[in-house]
Amino acid sequence: MEEREREKNTEEKADEKTVESRKKKAGGILHFLIPTFLFISMLVFGGLFLRDFLEYKAADDEYAQLDKHIVVVQETKKETEEKKEESVAESGSAEETEAPEPVDIAHPTFHIDYDALKKINGDFTAVIYVPAIHISYPVVNSKDNDDYLHKTFEGKANFAGSIFLDANAKGSYDHKNTFVFGHNMKNGSMFGKLKNFLRDDSLANTNPYIFLCKSDGIYRYRIFSYYLTDTSSPIYNDFEGDAGYDSYVKLITRMSSYRNYPKDAVNFANRPNLLTLSTCSGPAGGQQRFIVQGALEEVYAS
Repeated sequence: MEEREREKNTEEKADEKTVESRKKKAGGILHFLIPTFLFISMLVFGGLFLRDFLEYKAADDEYAQLDKHIVVVQETKKETEEKKEESVAESGSAEETEAPEPVDIAHPTFHIDYDALKKINGDFTAVIYVPAIHISYPVVNSKDNDDYLHKTFEGKANFAGSIFLDANAKGSYDHKNTFVFGHNMKNGSMFGKLKNFLRDDSLANTNPYIFLCKSDGIYRYRIFSYYLTDTSSPIYNDFEGDAGYDSYVKLITRMSSYRNYPKDAVNFANRPNLLTLSTCSGPAGGQQRFIVQGALEEVYAS
């Protein structure tokens, strides 16, 4: 009986040693695997970050080069006052100097080489300029909205893509509602700065314009609405006739997050053409969209 008891105890101790040995081996493996996994993860995420950084930089560099074909001359009252102060400081007399008149923000002067931009890309249609958030890009058009999702103005593969006119517009901005699309880039490029309107109403109040610059004239739109929505929203639907237009305007003004919009800033009784800027919002590949809309106020010589 005692013999059996001793054998049983011996077996139990052996089992305990085996279990303990296995635990040590497992612990040793985990001790090796966890740092290895963390190291590999760092390499992967570091590689992805570097890839994105280089891709963003490539797009930024390309569009920076295009800026030489797009020059905007626009002075604010602040800039004019600063020039006056500098002039007074240099001369020592305010009476002897005269500061230049500030340029009307509603009529900036554009120096755009339309021929050069058209030569670079035959799909070029216009230049879009949103002064409040410093957006200035050439706009392209093609038969398929997917064409420029990940292709730059110069035709290079890049996630930033291009700012592009809705394919359904067929190259024309003369529709009652024209859509222009662009990516919401993390670094603020393309339409990445549109969301700044949502964060600060004063931006649209300070400079409420969107300019579409074409060789036949400068089209100025007055911003009156911006909001978050999704791809299934009726704001993407076409409308017909005056009644359809009126219903659409009521819908988008009701949806608007532009709380400080001055009432009657736009005369919708004349049913001016609308320009709708659309960009993605939230996680990549999601359905959320951010919209900025303006109404055509004036067309003046370029």
